[in-house]
Amino acid sequence: KVHPTNPNVIYIGYSHGGVWKTANGGATWAPIFDDQPFLAISDIELDPQNPEIVYVGTGDLNVSGYPFIGDGIWKSPDGGQTWQHLGLENQRIIAKIAVHPTNANIIYAAAMGLPFERNNDRGLYKTTNGGQSWQQVLFVSDSTGIIDLVMSPDNPQVLYASGWDRIRNNFES
Repeated sequence: KVHPTNPNVIYIGYSHGGVWKTANGGATWAPIFDDQPFLAISDIELDPQNPEIVYVGTGDLNVSGYPFIGDGIWKSPDGGQTWQHLGLENQRIIAKIAVHPTNANIIYAAAMGLPFERNNDRGLYKTTNGGQSWQQVLFVSDSTGIIDLVMSPDNPQVLYASGWDRIRNNFES
């Protein structure tokens, strides 16, 4: 994710390598998420009103042969120096995050869920209080998670979500 006003600041995340940041256009990189318990990263989003606020969705959305799970969403108010957990740990893989362009208290999270079993934690979640509490606003099935999410640039009330029927364990894939 590239900072919108300073292209030298870039954040990247790996399926099992944490979050890295450069402040010099990629000449050097530093790990900024290594102290967290889960280092699989699916998404990084910046607050549209304050790009120093960074949101990270944990878990590997690819659900490969050896899936890496996460523990929900994390937020950094200071460009990655400190982190606070915003919940959704039972959803295990947060595939995508969308932050409302004018109200940072409204955040959407696309959850693939725990890939090994059927459960009702999959779906699309919304907070209206900056992550203090979350409500499931879309549920497809106990084997279908939300893999992608796009907020309309013309109307933030319009969301497009993609589901993926995906179980990955020793008995089915």
